Amino acid sequence: QHYFIQSNLRRDMDSISGAYNGLERTPLSFVVQLGYSVGHILNDLCASCWFTYLIIYLTDVQKKSKDFAGVLMLIGQIGDGIATTLVGVAIDKINSRYGKRKTWHLIGTICVAASFAFVFNKCLGCENKSEAVQQTYYGVFILLFQFGWASTQIAHLSLIPVLTVCKKKIVFLNAVRSGLTFTCGIFIYILMWYLLHEYGSGMEPLGPGDAKAFSYLGFIVIGVGLTFSLFFHVTVRESSDDELRAQLEEQEGLLQSQAQRREQRTIKDWLKLKKFYLNGAMYMFTRMAVNVPQVYLPLYLTQSIFLKKESIAYYPLMMLICSVIGSFATRPLSKFLGKKVTYICGAVLVGGSAFWFRYQSTVNFCSTYGATALVGAGGSIMLIMSLSMTADLIGIHTETGSFVYGTMSLLDKISNGIAIALIQHMHPDCNSGLINCPTAQYYRLDCNTGLINCPTAQYYRLDCNTGLINCPTAQYYRLD
Repeated sequence: QHYFIQSNLRRDMDSISGAYNGLERTPLSFVVQLGYSVGHILNDLCASCWFTYLIIYLTDVQKKSKDFAGVLMLIGQIGDGIATTLVGVAIDKINSRYGKRKTWHLIGTICVAASFAFVFNKCLGCENKSEAVQQTYYGVFILLFQFGWASTQIAHLSLIPVLTVCKKKIVFLNAVRSGLTFTCGIFIYILMWYLLHEYGSGMEPLGPGDAKAFSYLGFIVIGVGLTFSLFFHVTVRESSDDELRAQLEEQEGLLQSQAQRREQRTIKDWLKLKKFYLNGAMYMFTRMAVNVPQVYLPLYLTQSIFLKKESIAYYPLMMLICSVIGSFATRPLSKFLGKKVTYICGAVLVGGSAFWFRYQSTVNFCSTYGATALVGAGGSIMLIMSLSMTADLIGIHTETGSFVYGTMSLLDKISNGIAIALIQHMHPDCNSGLINCPTAQYYRLDCNTGLINCPTAQYYRLDCNTGLINCPTAQYYRLD
């Protein structure tokens, strides 16, 4: 999002672009560039674990109720949205000799490191307590984690214009940062594959016997992430505001003269603009199309088509790789077809994967790779195009651009949290096994002979991609 704001501002300032490139305050060494690039690795590692493994860990490994897991996911998403908004304001208000952005990055890193491992471990001292007590326990650590995550993310992004004003280096730093985000996802899925194989419960289905694998995952993520965060803090120096003010005096004059030649757009103006709401709805549902399949793919694999538990590592890995491929296709496609048509193409791929998941046979389960590839590539295309169209909406009105992105980000996080919480609430709680599940009694014969027509299997087929808006799950529960 930061990159799109920067690129749109520069696109409409060609007359002073030479001044930007000529104002490089201090040449960035390779070590500083490398140090900045790895400063977000802890967040990227934790994010991959959060969306892909939280629900399945709580329901299948910890054997908590579906509502228990859904409420915790909702708490985390709401906490993330609120923290993102508050930290964005607080960073500019608080000064520090260490550097206000690096200070918030350090605070965030400490909060993440102190909380994330507890999320993927048993409730210490309250394992035999009521679900309400355990939910409070996990909720506290999740809120602390989300506050730390938001602090690190915003502080890290806001450091780019402090380090350099050179257009090429800004693009380079963002590109390396994005590349490492994908690399972190690949690392997590390969690591999970290894941990389940070495420390899991063997050929048994995913269950309490695999708790050690998830526990090790949390500790390894913290250890690796802290190592890179330490390297970031040692190698990157943040200039003080007084230094920046003196060094950027010429640039600020150019920006102010440019701003005076264009019309200002206030928050009230955005609220009166119809495209603001349409774009917000598009971004919100796009994020749902990307995040909900990521959350429920592991459950679909293990409970609908009965793949072995290692599949929760290599299928998400396949989806991530295809999302990278899809991201490379967006630029040529958008040039040839336009952004809206390219977005529709991505939506068609995601919709096609939903039908594929719905009617996937348990006999020829290898074809599931095709559906996984479609949702990965299609979701990536949709997300990139929605961000690009949002940047086009903002245009040169960057003085209130943060309000637009902040509003859409808040809607995205809350809507995803509500959707997942509702899906969890609607699902029958079958911790004792499908055969004894009250909702599955009617399908006892089908569940004994295979899961093709079992309620839980059909439920995940319906929910895996479509989300709750057009999902026929409601009709399914009418029959039950």
